[in-house]
Amino acid sequence: MRANPRRTQRWFGPAAISLAAVIVVLASVAVNGCQLNKLLSSGDAAAGSPEDGGVIIVVPSLIRDSALAGADTQRVNDVHVSNGGRWSAATDDRWIHVSPASGGSRATLKLSLDPKDLDPGMHQGTVTLQELENEDTRATVAVSFLIQQPVLAVDPKEFNYRPRENNAVFRDTIYVTNEGTGPLVWTVTTERGADWLTFESDTSGTAPGAIAIRASNAGLSFFGTYNEAIIVSSPGAKNSPKRIAVTMRRKHGDTDTP
Repeated sequence: MRANPRRTQRWFGPAAISLAAVIVVLASVAVNGCQLNKLLSSGDAAAGSPEDGGVIIVVPSLIRDSALAGADTQRVNDVHVSNGGRWSAATDDRWIHVSPASGGSRATLKLSLDPKDLDPGMHQGTVTLQELENEDTRATVAVSFLIQQPVLAVDPKEFNYRPRENNAVFRDTIYVTNEGTGPLVWTVTTERGADWLTFESDTSGTAPGAIAIRASNAGLSFFGTYNEAIIVSSPGAKNSPKRIAVTMRRKHGDTDTP
């Protein structure tokens, strides 16, 4: 008699399939829940709330600027503020003006630097931003403000001409320099407008520069003394204007030989 082969019993019945489906659903809910929590957490961090340790970021954190001594125009610089919450801005330096005095997490802070009444040289200041909801959160902006003082200098200081013949022509050069700091712009003219003294170069420029002059006794009396002056001016510069005396003289006894 032939024996019947043994059948292997299967354990995957309807109940087992239902249990597996439940496990899959629970796992999906758990994963989606984690992803939702991550999204919510990311949104809170971007807001920069104090609970998440938000900080105030200022760009730039250092302002460097300059102005001429005696200038009346304020120098305006922008500082971009981000992150953090509501903040206030203040400074103890009277030459720094802050606007606005408060703002939010995205704002532009304007720092106006006033050169009026400031002595020549470097001036240092600080602007502090304090978060209103968290006294431990603050940022600072350092300010370096250079007040420049150009100083006008000319060489030579005078000219003396002694013509020994009619229609003599003399040519010379005045050198203009800046013995201070900052740009120096100059102009030149004569004091009386005498025809015998003229300029052979530009009558304005920047230092260092040179002024070519021409003097001639053509058309003047054979004997006599003639006085004129050259005036070099530079607005805002110390020692301005400069006066350079020019004398044309011929007296009895002068000959055509030295």
